[in-house]
Amino acid sequence: WGLLSAMLGYGRYFSLDVLILSVVALLAIQLIEKARVMWLTLRAAWTPPLVARLLTPAVAWHKCTDAELCAVDGAPPEVQARRRAGLAALARRAASLEGPRSRELSELLRHLADGRFTDNRLLPQSLRRLSAARHAVESDGPYLVDADGRRTLDCSGSDGANVHGYNFYKACVAEGNDRIAKLGPNVLGPLHPAAADVLRFLRELSGLDEVSFHSSGAEAVTAAVQLCRFNTRRRLVLAFDAAADRGSLSELGGVLRCSSLDAAALRLLAARAAEVACVVVDPLQALERRGGGGAAGDGKADPDAAYKSWLQTLRDACTRSNVPLLLDEVDCRLRLGERAANEARERGMSGTP
Repeated sequence: WGLLSAMLGYGRYFSLDVLILSVVALLAIQLIEKARVMWLTLRAAWTPPLVARLLTPAVAWHKCTDAELCAVDGAPPEVQARRRAGLAALARRAASLEGPRSRELSELLRHLADGRFTDNRLLPQSLRRLSAARHAVESDGPYLVDADGRRTLDCSGSDGANVHGYNFYKACVAEGNDRIAKLGPNVLGPLHPAAADVLRFLRELSGLDEVSFHSSGAEAVTAAVQLCRFNTRRRLVLAFDAAADRGSLSELGGVLRCSSLDAAALRLLAARAAEVACVVVDPLQALERRGGGGAAGDGKADPDAAYKSWLQTLRDACTRSNVPLLLDEVDCRLRLGERAANEARERGMSGTP
């Protein structure tokens, strides 16, 4: 465009045809570049979520009845009958175990959207009438106790409780409450010295001068992304694999989901570096991609050579493009090293010491 401006300034030296051809050529070059970037974007994007979102309005809602559920695999009539009887017996048993106080609370809590969301997430449609536990007054190891004293095995999927158990958390709450009992829940005021202990530990762990506290991993990742957007004045976020599913990240808008080990994603990063606010990757993939026939997801930090090389290549690509790289270690925690994935990367992703 600068060359075109110069030509217009010296229009007497150029014919109208030359000027028109120059404008057309410049517009064609821009269109070709935009088409190239769009093609790279489509190549790098993980398409199933995009396709599902487009097709969702065209899919008719269908409520599966008990009879349809029991016949979904074409089982013989007598097997279907046993299945229907089993579902009915399970529903009656669940109802008989619920006391009067629990029924009252369950009916009241049906007006709470969070409870309905939990039921819809944990139970298949045909079993939602059984209802997952919406209230508890006590925990005992892996069990929850409701208002009528009924004990049920907790299958709610709490990450922390699954790892440590309820007793560990109750002990932490009790100890923490003892330490700050004289101060009280002073949320927005002066900090208790216990916060300084945590701050010192996190600084030593991360090797950073500054850290921040958040209520959950999802909020921490979302805050980090928004911080990158604010400081870079860019909007596009490239999120790899499970990192794209973190909390409200997918609801922020401007998040493109990519797949690990995909060279197209690295080419896209280079082509759209001026638009990318940050790249988010979940190093937990390092625990799942195994070489030598190892079982995926067995909890051993033994990533294969291809993933090690790819993660380092991604780090180098972000550095060249001046794009921040965020390591989402909410699920991975410290299993890749004492200073988490950064230490593992420095050691060549060789696994937990």
